[in-house]
Amino acid sequence: MKIMKQIIFLALFMTNILAYSATIIVGVGKFAPPFSAGDTSNHYFGFCIDLMNELCKRMNDTCEYKSIMDEGIEGSLTKELVDISLTPTPITPDVSPEYIFSMPYMTSNGQFVTNNPNIKSLKDLQGKKIGVLEESNLKSTLILYTSIENIKEFAQANNLIEALEDKDIDAILFNVNILKYLTNNQIINFRPVGKPINLGNGYGLLALKKNAALINKINKALLQMENDGTYEGIYNKYFGK
Repeated sequence: MKIMKQIIFLALFMTNILAYSATIIVGVGKFAPPFSAGDTSNHYFGFCIDLMNELCKRMNDTCEYKSIMDEGIEGSLTKELVDISLTPTPITPDVSPEYIFSMPYMTSNGQFVTNNPNIKSLKDLQGKKIGVLEESNLKSTLILYTSIENIKEFAQANNLIEALEDKDIDAILFNVNILKYLTNNQIINFRPVGKPINLGNGYGLLALKKNAALINKINKALLQMENDGTYEGIYNKYFGK
């Protein structure tokens, strides 16, 4: 009888562990500083990584990070290679209904830059080749400024920058925070075109709709972090006050 009680206790104990702790496979961009970056040992770091680590800590879950460069955001989610995408994705109404966003964790603004002396305003972008990172999911925004065939997507920021330097493209649309990072670290010295533009209703984490329970947990943890000042501390670490 005593042995039976011990077995029942152990079973209940393990059930509680499984109920309150889980491993979340998080899809990330391998080179998208300051949001995320990975070294040769697949160790990831950056603003989004710090943010997700804190979220998982508060949810009592374990985070495992996985690059989504090969399959992309939607491919990685649809094939269930990851549970959630951490890559900064603008919250827009044209995203497929099979996906669900978290509440926004950052405003989503973009800035066009160029080294072409003939491009002085947003109007001058018409008919020009505009480069953008593949994982930014911004084709629907860029067609407001140029034709679909003139939108050139690049897997990594360094290839995107080289394309503009080599005049393979005429301009780049960067997230303003990535642009700030690249400029402050003297990685680029391109000229802004016009004022920053709105890219959506903020950046959110993206998951399949069937993972709505996970998104709800994330939203609660995000609100806690905002209310107790933790989010502000992480933000200021990367972007300043």
